Amino acid sequence: MTETLDRRSSVSPSDRPRPARPGRAVRLARIGALAAFTSAVLIWVSRLLEPSVHYVSQLGAPSMATAPIFNPALLLLAAAAVLVDRALAVGRGRYVVGWPIALTLLVCGLSFGLASVVTCSPGCPVPFTEGALWQDTVHIAAAVLGFVLAIVAMAQVAALRGRPWMRWGSIVTLVLVGVTSFTGAMLALFGGDTVLGGNLEFTAATLAIAWFGVFGLQVAADEASLPA
Repeated sequence: MTETLDRRSSVSPSDRPRPARPGRAVRLARIGALAAFTSAVLIWVSRLLEPSVHYVSQLGAPSMATAPIFNPALLLLAAAAVLVDRALAVGRGRYVVGWPIALTLLVCGLSFGLASVVTCSPGCPVPFTEGALWQDTVHIAAAVLGFVLAIVAMAQVAALRGRPWMRWGSIVTLVLVGVTSFTGAMLALFGGDTVLGGNLEFTAATLAIAWFGVFGLQVAADEASLPA
C-alpha cells in the first residue's frame, strides 16, 4: 500500500493527464458562432450587390464582382463548422447521436471549405450538362455534401435529450431547410420559376448558416455552465 502511494506521489505534475479546459471549448464555440453569423451577413451583402443572381453558388464564380466577398463568406462557414466541431471535441458535454456530432461538423466544414476554393464556372451550369466544367462538378458536389451534412447535424441535435429548446429549434429549422432546398432544387432541375427557386435556395442557406451560429452559442452556454 505504501509502495503504491509512493509511486503515485513520484509522478510529476506534467506527466498526469490534464482535464479538459471548458474555457477553451467556450471560446471555440463562440468564435464559431460569430464566424457563422458573419458568413450569413456577407452572403446577403453579395446577394444585394447582385440581385439578378438566382442561385447562391453563382455569386462565387470567377467572373462575378461578388466573388471576393462570397468565397471568403463560404470559407467562414467552413471555419464555423470546424470551430464548433473542435469545441465539441475538447469540451465535456456529450454530443453523440449514433456517432459524434463533431465528426459530422468536421466533414461538413471541410466540404464547404473545398467548395469555397473550387468555385463553379460562370453561370454555374448543372454538372454533366452542356457548358459544364470539371470544377462545376467538384464545387456543386462539395456544396451539396456540406449542406446535406448540415441537415444531418440538425437531425442529430434534434435527437439530443436535455436541451428542449435547441431540439425543437433544430426540428423546425430542419423541416424548413429541407422543404425550401428541395423545392428550389426541383425548380432548378426541371426549368421552373428560377426567381422563386433562387429565393428558396437563399432562404434555405440562411436558415442553415444561422443554425450553425445558434448551435455554437448553445455549446458555449453548455460548457460554461459545467462546474470547473
